[in-house]
Amino acid sequence: MPFGVRPWILLLAAIGQVHAGPYTKTKQSSRLYTPPDPSASGGLLFRLPARSSPLAGVFALPQLDPSLCYQAEINGREGRFRGLPVGRYDLIIVYHDIFYENILLTRDPDTLTPSDHEMIRQTIEKAVPFFNVKTIHRLAGQTGRGGKAALVLQDLRTLPVTLQDASVRKDIQIRSLKLARLEQVNIGWQLVHTREIIRMEVGPDMPQGVLPYRHVPALGNIRVTDTVRDLGELQLPP
Repeated sequence: MPFGVRPWILLLAAIGQVHAGPYTKTKQSSRLYTPPDPSASGGLLFRLPARSSPLAGVFALPQLDPSLCYQAEINGREGRFRGLPVGRYDLIIVYHDIFYENILLTRDPDTLTPSDHEMIRQTIEKAVPFFNVKTIHRLAGQTGRGGKAALVLQDLRTLPVTLQDASVRKDIQIRSLKLARLEQVNIGWQLVHTREIIRMEVGPDMPQGVLPYRHVPALGNIRVTDTVRDLGELQLPP
């Protein structure tokens, strides 16, 4: 999937598709995630703590190119990333009732002002009208003309969803977790890129509304070389 935002109705008609949504059987684009690099021998092994909530996925974003997103192979509580090129990676772990992350937002000191925060919030609120609830979980960047900012964003549609066959579903919500980047231009803060990490159908048997969030520093800046690194059991707050 290109580095950007697509409305849900376009995703329904996407070509090149993989797993279906559990409630609408909607196919999701196979281009959302970066395939393992067959020439790269690096990777990560890890073990997830025991939790009662189902796991939605574990993802790794390379710090040098966050437009890429790798999805872990999961077997029970064991997880693995294969074919990761050498570099440093940040992880995001998504359950049905909470998500954890430590994505690098900026390498420079955060100098955003309260005014910047408010203008960025207004810019995000106007983007992608399909989602009627938007939550900025973490934001950092540099103030002033030409400044750059990045944020961890959760988009949510709580309104009825119209499917490709014109049927309307009122019993589900659509949730999207994203990394978004903005730049300060003459007219204010402009949204320049988004990278969707996961899109979820939220059914009536799942926790509704905005997914709770925790920032976990240990999930960031993980070095990958040309061997497979074992992270052991990941320590996630309850």
